[in-house]
Amino acid sequence: MKIITCASFYGSGSSALTDLVAEYSCVKDLTNYEFRFLYDIDGVSDLEHYLCECHDRHNAGHALKRFKRLSEFNAGTFFNARYEPFFNNQYMKLTRKFIDSIIDFSYPGWWFYDVYDKGKVLYYILIQWDKILRKLTNGKKSILSRERIFCSHPSQEKFIESVQNYVASLMQAANPEGLPFLEVDQLVPSQNLNRILRYFSDDITVFIVDRDPRDVYTSNRFYWKENICPTDDVNTFCDWFLYTRKSGKVESYNTNQVIKLRFEDMIYKYDETVAKIEMLTGLDSSLHSMQFKKFNPQQSVNNTQIWKKHNIEVEIKVIEERLAEYLYPFDEVNSDAVPGVKQEGGKIF
Repeated sequence: MKIITCASFYGSGSSALTDLVAEYSCVKDLTNYEFRFLYDIDGVSDLEHYLCECHDRHNAGHALKRFKRLSEFNAGTFFNARYEPFFNNQYMKLTRKFIDSIIDFSYPGWWFYDVYDKGKVLYYILIQWDKILRKLTNGKKSILSRERIFCSHPSQEKFIESVQNYVASLMQAANPEGLPFLEVDQLVPSQNLNRILRYFSDDITVFIVDRDPRDVYTSNRFYWKENICPTDDVNTFCDWFLYTRKSGKVESYNTNQVIKLRFEDMIYKYDETVAKIEMLTGLDSSLHSMQFKKFNPQQSVNNTQIWKKHNIEVEIKVIEERLAEYLYPFDEVNSDAVPGVKQEGGKIF
C-alpha cells in the first residue's frame, strides 16, 4: 500500500490535491479530515523528544500521559466521532498497544504535574486535601490513589520501530478494502518533514501545496473570517505569511517523495500537473474514473485572483512588495483554457 498525503500552511489549497487524488478508483480516501497526531503538540514527535532525545525520569512518563490524553481526544466520543470511524474503530486499541510497547514498567504514584494539569484552582484544592488526608490516615492514604507513574526510556531505534509498526497498523485499519493507495490529509507537516517521514515503513508521497498570498489574504478577510490568519493589518498578515513559510529547519528532500505544488497550477496547468502527480505517485490515468467530480478546475478558477473583486489596492500593493517571491504569474496563463465542467454564476467557494 502506498500513502499519499498533503501538507499546507492554512488556506493554501491543499484540499484541491486531496479532492483530485480521491477521483481515482484505486484510492481509499479518508476525506479532507486532518490527521495531525504525529507532529502536533503532545503527539508522537514530542513523545520521541521526551523519551529518547531529552530524557528525564519525570518528564518521560508524563509525556506518555499527555500523548494518551491527546489520543483519547482525537479518538472522539459517541456524540462527536473524530478519528475512530476512519480507522475502523481501532484507533484507541492500536494506540494503547503502541503505548504498552514502549513502557518499561509502571507503579502506583503521582507527582506535581499530575495535579498541575488539572488547573490552578484544583491544584491548590487537591494539595490541601492531600495534606488533610495524609494527616487523618497517618500517611496511609493520599489523593490520586489510582494514578500511576510510567517509566520509559527506549533507544531511538526501538522507538522508531514501534512508531512504524503503530502507523502501519493504523493505515491498514483505515484501508480494509486493501486498495493500493491510501490518501490521508495533513498526515505530515509542511516543515521539519524529514523527522516525521522516519515514522513510516510504507511508501509515502507528500505534496506541499501553496497559494498566492493575495488570494489567501482576500479569502480570509472577506470569506472565511477565521482567527488563524491575521488580516486586520496587512503588514501583520505579511509577517504571518513569512513566518509560516520560513518556520522549521532548512531541509533538502527527495524530490520524488516530497513535491511542492502551486494550487494555481492545478487549475491553469491542469493536464501537466495531473500527469506529474500520476508519474510521481504511480496513479494510473485509466483509473481516473471520477474526473472533475471532486476537483473541478472550472469551479476552482473562481477562487483565484479574487482580490480584484474588492477595493483593497493599497493592501495588495503591500503584499506584492513584501511577498513578491510568492506571487503567481497570472499574466502567463489563460483563464479561458481551464478544463473542467462549466459552472454557472462563477460562485466563489
